[in-house]
Amino acid sequence: MTTWNLQGMQKHLLICNGSTCMGAGAEEVTLAIRDEIAKQKLDEQIHTSRTRCNGRCRDKCIVISYPEGNWYSVPDGNVGRGIVTDSIADEHRIYTMGQNGLQQVNDQYGKGISKNKQRQRKDGKHTVKKAVLFVGHGSKLERGNEEVREFITRTKALIDSSILVETCFLEFASPNIEEGIEICVEKGAQEIHVIPIILLHAGHSKLHIPAEIEHAREHFPHIEFTYGQTIGIHNLVFDILKTRLMEIGFDPEKSYEDTAILLIARGGSDPSANGDFYKISRLLWEKLNVPFVESAFMGVTTPSVDDGIERCIRLGVKQIIMLPYFLFTGILMERMINMREKYVQLNPEVDIEIASYFGYHEKLQHILLERVEQAMNGTSTGMQDLENYRAYAKEHGPIHHHHH
Repeated sequence: MTTWNLQGMQKHLLICNGSTCMGAGAEEVTLAIRDEIAKQKLDEQIHTSRTRCNGRCRDKCIVISYPEGNWYSVPDGNVGRGIVTDSIADEHRIYTMGQNGLQQVNDQYGKGISKNKQRQRKDGKHTVKKAVLFVGHGSKLERGNEEVREFITRTKALIDSSILVETCFLEFASPNIEEGIEICVEKGAQEIHVIPIILLHAGHSKLHIPAEIEHAREHFPHIEFTYGQTIGIHNLVFDILKTRLMEIGFDPEKSYEDTAILLIARGGSDPSANGDFYKISRLLWEKLNVPFVESAFMGVTTPSVDDGIERCIRLGVKQIIMLPYFLFTGILMERMINMREKYVQLNPEVDIEIASYFGYHEKLQHILLERVEQAMNGTSTGMQDLENYRAYAKEHGPIHHHHH
C-alpha cells in the first residue's frame, strides 16, 4: 500500500464515489478535479480522496473541501475544476463550517433528514409505520412511466390505508430507488418493503435493486428492509395473456389449426430469465388450442422478432399473433408496432395481428399484492436475493447502477 507524505498539504478534497453520485457523473468530476490539480501544479498542496456515500445524494455530485469545511454540489467536471482554482460559484455551496459546526448556506438545497431523529429506534409502544415501495423499470417514453404511476395509484386502493405506498424507478424516470426510499423515511416509515414490478428474474432484480437496498441500509440502519420477488412464472400471468388475445378476437376455447402465437419479450443476458420465458411460452401453448407458440426477443439475445416471424411463416400458418410480454408501453413497444406494419407489407398472404401489453389488469394487481404479502410475512424469495447480493459484493465489490 502507498503511504503518502502529506506534510505541507493545504487542502483535502473528498469526492463522493457513492452509487448515486457515480450514476450522475462522479467519475468525470473526479478526473476533472485531478486533471486541474496537475494542470495548476498543485499536487503538493491539494490532496484528493474518493469516498463512499456522504448522505447528500439528492445534491449529486458531492465534493467536500477541508479545512474550510465547504460541501459542494458539483454537477459536472467544469464546476469541479472551479473548486481547485477557487472560482466555483456560491450557488454550488451547500454547507460551510462555522463556529457551531456545519451551517447550510444555500436554501436551494433541502435540509435533509435529521440524523439524530433517524437514530431513534422503535420502542414497541407505538405502531410501526410500514411503507411499500414499488419499483418500476422506467422508460424513455414518459407515457410508460405514467402508466406505472397510474397502475400503482389504482392498486393502492387495495392496500391497508395505514401503509404508505410509493412508486420509484430503476432508470429513465424519477424518483429513482434511492430517492424513493428517502421519501418513505421522510414520511416516517420504519419498515420499507421494496417490491419490483418486473416480469423476469434477471440482473435488475438480482443485483441492481439489492445493491440499492444495501446502500440504503448503510444510511438508515434503524429501518427494516424487506425485498419482494419478481412476477416470475405465475398462473395469473396466463389469464392476463388470454385477456389480451381475446381483445383482438381470439377465443382461447376455440381450436386454431393455422395460427401461431409469437410471444415477444424484451430480451436479456441472464440465461435463467431467458429459460423462464421459454417455459412461459410452453405453458401458454399448453393452455391454448393452437399448433405453435413461438418465442422471440426484442434485443440482446436470439431469436429476434425477425427470426420468430420467419419461423412462423416457414411453419405454413395463415395467421400470426404478436403477443408482447411487456408490462407497460415504452420505446420497445412502439418499435414492435412499427415492426408489425413492416411484416404485414412483406407478407400479404399472412394475417399478422398484434395484441396489447399487460397494462392495467386486475390479475396483475393480485400478483403484486401477493408479492407484498410475502415480503411482509417473511416468505418472499427476494430476501435470498439480498443474501446472494451481499455474497457477490463481498467477492466482487459493490456495483454502481448508473441511473439514466
